[in-house]
Amino acid sequence: MKVLLFITKPYSFSVLNPIRSYCERENIEVSWFKASSAKSVKVIGSVLTSTNDVMQFEPDAVIVPGNVVPDFWPGLKVQIFHGLGEEKKGHYDITDFFDLYCTPGPVMTSGFNDLQKKHQSFLVKETGWSKLDSIDLNETIEESKIKLGLDPTKKTILYAPTFSPKYTSAQNLFPIIKSLQTYDWQWIVKFHDLEKKETINKYQTLVSEKLKVIDDLDILPWMSASDMLLGDTSSVLYEFLLFDRPIITVNAKTRLDKGINIHEPMDLIGAITRCLENPEEFSINRKEYLEDLHPFTDGNSTVRVMKIIQKVIHSDEVDGLKQKSPNWLRKRKIRKMVKE
Repeated sequence: MKVLLFITKPYSFSVLNPIRSYCERENIEVSWFKASSAKSVKVIGSVLTSTNDVMQFEPDAVIVPGNVVPDFWPGLKVQIFHGLGEEKKGHYDITDFFDLYCTPGPVMTSGFNDLQKKHQSFLVKETGWSKLDSIDLNETIEESKIKLGLDPTKKTILYAPTFSPKYTSAQNLFPIIKSLQTYDWQWIVKFHDLEKKETINKYQTLVSEKLKVIDDLDILPWMSASDMLLGDTSSVLYEFLLFDRPIITVNAKTRLDKGINIHEPMDLIGAITRCLENPEEFSINRKEYLEDLHPFTDGNSTVRVMKIIQKVIHSDEVDGLKQKSPNWLRKRKIRKMVKE
């Protein structure tokens, strides 16, 4: 079996890397193809650089966290998603590129099952999300902090805002986060790959022993080391549910009771204090949302994804699907994205 991992965004690396690791362990031939803003991302393993390379490689499956993939490439086209935020605009758009959707949990499975009944041009299988396999829930928060060079005795706040100008909290929270540097807390700031350099540079002025601005592709190790997560509408908020630790959101739009939702920057200090004093306050809600979005905590989502892919390839399920719509415009755009 041959597998091709197709990425167009830098953050997709952490979604697909567990699959790359699995393939190498199982002696499955695997290669990457990087396009668009992911071209500069450093990956582990073989990299194909043209459509001719792909044709010679002849993958049995092309696995994608995004919503497009070259339709003219060989292999089963598999969508595994780039985040758990199913309420995001366009999340349930059917692009007519994929044969198989591997969903992370019941909510997304239900949504795509409804669409499958309508289109009948793809399969839906619930597998869990490969990115979260690297989380070690048995590792203590102190151990995680030490690994990253943080003080294990100090409370750590991870701030991960979205980049969307409409929803980002980065500008509004800057003055209050600056003023909170007098407290004996550790701050980790992780911006989205598409965040403006102006905003990143602004937070860089706060860098000290108490605040780090990180650019790691994988946020999960920093989640493991954080006592709470501060965000707005970013889907990383849902990834943090696996740790069952406090969440603070700024003007969140959905699932507001997964933590404390504030509307004014001045409310942040009170929210942080409340989280530190009672970290279990929203635990029941967090666990319920996790059951909806990603009930798998065994670290084996990658295994399930790969087993399902192998099963589909060796069955006749795809043969019974209806023909996909032409979607010429999208297909024309994707052709421009990859070289011949």
